Amino acid sequence: MTFKRLFGSFEGRPFRIAALLFSWGIAVSATSLGAQDIKYSQDPDAAKHMTLLLKDFDPKPMLHTAVHETPRAKFPVIDVHNHVNDPGGIHTEEIPAAEVVRRMDRANVEKIVILTGLWGDKLQSVLDKMVKPYPDRFIVFTQFDWSKIDDPNFSAEMVAQLDDSVRRGARGLKVLKDLGLGVRDKSGKLVPIDDPRLDAVWEECGKLGIPVAIHSTDPEAFFTPLDNHNERYEELNENPTWGFYGPQFPTKEKLLEERNHVFAKHPHTTFIALHVANWPENLDAVSRWLDKYPNMQVEFGAREAELGRQPRRTRQFFSDYQDRILFGTDSEPEEPMYANYFRWLETADEYFPYWGYPGQGRWEIYGLELPDSILEKVYHKNADKLFAQYKGLH
Repeated sequence: MTFKRLFGSFEGRPFRIAALLFSWGIAVSATSLGAQDIKYSQDPDAAKHMTLLLKDFDPKPMLHTAVHETPRAKFPVIDVHNHVNDPGGIHTEEIPAAEVVRRMDRANVEKIVILTGLWGDKLQSVLDKMVKPYPDRFIVFTQFDWSKIDDPNFSAEMVAQLDDSVRRGARGLKVLKDLGLGVRDKSGKLVPIDDPRLDAVWEECGKLGIPVAIHSTDPEAFFTPLDNHNERYEELNENPTWGFYGPQFPTKEKLLEERNHVFAKHPHTTFIALHVANWPENLDAVSRWLDKYPNMQVEFGAREAELGRQPRRTRQFFSDYQDRILFGTDSEPEEPMYANYFRWLETADEYFPYWGYPGQGRWEIYGLELPDSILEKVYHKNADKLFAQYKGLH
């Protein structure tokens, strides 16, 4: 019988053949059978073999860690940062209101705040669609009409629009990041966040007892060069209009200074500084602001990735400011999304994907395992107090 008939094709079977020959008492070296010659120096040609594209790189962690699925929140939840079925089209798809409520019930989400409700007839449409059939499940905010910024009576018009929105049923004012980064008046200059033409509106919100949810600036990496050092390189390549690096834009620090000036100037108005005041990469700075501005609160919509990669500092932050942190997602109301957030807040699980991974960066997160006393405040008690401040029109 020939060697080939006995063992089949030689290629790919060196260790099987060696073992069989050894069992027959025939000594054979691994090298003679084509086994890998293990070396302890780096391959000088390694760089030539690195042909995998970054977009195709999807490593699977080999860690064996605990997994605690958390499909339902431990306490009722108020999601203060959502855009589901908003008339401005920030949401990705229309979801029947009854289906949204079914998802909420399964996840133990008590209320959802739809921030981008616009004004006038469009505001009325979302109120009729979501709030009218489910008055205890949805809250809607109104917005500025920047098309009127050059009107000589802009301030008075916006106060009247705000009052009309509240009369219709709006319970807050939402300010998008285009204030400071995109809104320009007829001079061609960007309208600053602390433009005095807006003062009357901030004051009116305080008189009405409604909060202002304000989004100013964006992640720190969005204000840095799009190069090999940018940790949000892939995200910015996919969304080029999210980059604000260059002399044509104010600096991140300048925008935050303008926003904080508004907080200081209007102490009787409550401001929700969205996305952890848009500097979750610098919780020391956010902590200083919370200490300085008692009318400032924060929420963490779409910043789970940033907070989850610094669990010890974040847990301390939640402990220090447990009465001023609100639960928010800035994501479509899907059950797996909520389950991911609940797992992050409630468990001590290690190194798992944040919701949307790797969209915001190629890192994973760690659970905070917040105590019940803090968890219940973040989930709903802080928001309950916030919306209880509503005074309405006189």
